Amino acid sequence: MNRLNQSSSGILFLLSVSVGVAMIGLGIVWPLIPVYAVELGAGGTLVGIIIASFNVSRTLFSPFAGRLSDKLGRKKFIVTGLFLYAVISVFYVLPATAETLIIIRFFHGLTSVLVVPIAMALAADIAPKSKLGLYMGTLNMAVMFGLGVGPALGGMIRDHLGMNTAFYTMGFLALLTCILVMIFIPSDAKRGGIQKIKKPVSIKKMLSHRVVLGISLMRFFAASGQGAVYTFLPILALQLKLTSSQVGIILSANIFLIAFLQRFCGRLADRINPKHLVIIGTFASGLTVFGMPFIDGFMMILLLNIFMGMANGLSLPGGLVITGQLGRSMGMASLMSIMDGAWSLGMIVSPILSGVILDLFGLSYVFIVGSLLILIGGVVVAVFLRDYTPYLHE
Repeated sequence: MNRLNQSSSGILFLLSVSVGVAMIGLGIVWPLIPVYAVELGAGGTLVGIIIASFNVSRTLFSPFAGRLSDKLGRKKFIVTGLFLYAVISVFYVLPATAETLIIIRFFHGLTSVLVVPIAMALAADIAPKSKLGLYMGTLNMAVMFGLGVGPALGGMIRDHLGMNTAFYTMGFLALLTCILVMIFIPSDAKRGGIQKIKKPVSIKKMLSHRVVLGISLMRFFAASGQGAVYTFLPILALQLKLTSSQVGIILSANIFLIAFLQRFCGRLADRINPKHLVIIGTFASGLTVFGMPFIDGFMMILLLNIFMGMANGLSLPGGLVITGQLGRSMGMASLMSIMDGAWSLGMIVSPILSGVILDLFGLSYVFIVGSLLILIGGVVVAVFLRDYTPYLHE
C-alpha cells in the first residue's frame, strides 16, 4: 500500500475513491432539498434563495481557499472540508421553518470549497503533462459518479426511510471519506509538496487573461442555465406525478453519462485542442434543455437528460485541461477555485432567477431561459477562445 500511496497513479486512485464516496453523500440530498423546502412551506422564490445560499458561500470563499492551498498544501484542506461536511449534515434535520435552511446551506457551501477544487488541484499537481486530461477526467469521473449514484439512492431512502435518514447518510459518508483521506493519501511533504511557481498571479490578473475570462464566463452562464434543470426538475416531476425514485433515476442518468465520458474525453482533450470539446458540448447542452418543457412522461424526460449528460460529459474535460495547463504557471488551486467560484456564482443566479420566473410566468419558462443562458455561454467561449492553442501554454 505504501508504494501505491507514493505513485502519482496510486494517489489519483485513492483520491478518486475518497472524493467519489463523499459526493455520493452530497448527491443523496441534492434533489431532495427543493422538496424538503416546499414541505417546510417555501414558495418558488424562497426555494431559489435556499438553493443559492449554498453557492453564495462557495463564490465568496473559493478563491481564497485556493490561494491558501497553493501556499499551505492540499491534504489538510480536504480533510477539514470532509469533516465539516459530516458535522453540517446533522443540522439539516433540525429546521422548523424553511428560512433556517438558508443558513445551513450557506455553511455547507463554505465547507465544500475545501474539497473538490482542492482535490482537482492535487490531481493536476501530480499529473504528467501528457496525461493532464486523463488525470483530471478520472477524478471528475469519480466526482460525477458519486453525484450520479446519490440522487437515485436519496430518492429511495426518502421513499422508504424518510428524509432525515438521507441527511444522516450524507454525514456518515463524509465522515468515512475523511478517515480514508487521513489514512491513505500521503501528506504534501511525503509526496514532494505542491508545485511552486516563482510569483503567484493575483486573482485580478488571472481574470484579465483572455482564456481564463472566457472559460469563467462560460462556466457562469452554463451553471446559470443548467441550474434550472437541477433545481426545478424535481418540481416539474411532481407536477407530472413522478415519484422521488423516478426523479433520482432521471438525475442519476444525467450525471452518470457525464461520469462515464470523463476519462475518454479527458484522453481526447490530451490529443486535440480542448476548446473544441468545450464549445460543442456547451451548445449541445443548451439545445437539450430547451426541449424539456415541451415533453411529457418519464421516458421522454429521461431521454433528454441522457442527451444533456452526454453533452456535459464532452465539455467538462476540455475546460479542466485548459484550466490545468494555465494553472501550472498561475497557481493551480487558485485557478481551479476561480473556475469553481464562477460555476457557483451561476448557481446563485440560476435558482433565484428561476424561482422568480416560476412565480411570474410558470415552470416552462424556467427551462427556456435556462437554455438561452447556456447557449450564451457557448457563444462567449467560442469568441474568447477563438485563437487558443494549448501548446503555447505548456
